Amino acid sequence: MKSIKVRPADEKDLRSLVIPAEEFIPGEADNGKRIDVLKQALRDPNYELLDAELEGEVVGFIDQWVIHDFTHGAKLSYIHNLYVSSEYRRRGVASKLLQEVIKNARNMGVSEIHITTRFDNKPAINLYRKHGLVREHLQLEKEFR
Repeated sequence: MKSIKVRPADEKDLRSLVIPAEEFIPGEADNGKRIDVLKQALRDPNYELLDAELEGEVVGFIDQWVIHDFTHGAKLSYIHNLYVSSEYRRRGVASKLLQEVIKNARNMGVSEIHITTRFDNKPAINLYRKHGLVREHLQLEKEFR
């Protein structure tokens, strides 16, 4: 396989990012809504989005939000999304994305990184553990629709 390039995403990448976003969470939003939300997020200095490219095609992405948590007295990172297109899985793409975002969080002075996944997503859990994310907590969710 050719070399995967991991780099910060910007507004030029919007249209190419909605394709894997739809693969990741089908039917969640139309492309116009995703692009609007992504434009807004990219303007926030506490948001980072990296994409993984192979020969100019986006094959995966990861994003993180950095928050200032007064109870911890520190900055915390929340990796919100990590996705690799199915045909590129098990080739180290997710590890490259995760390594880069962890390095960036450390450089920003973050004291903890958080990520969530489903309890039955064993490949993701194994990946996160391999990269040092080991403490487990329950996260609950409420949707407003």
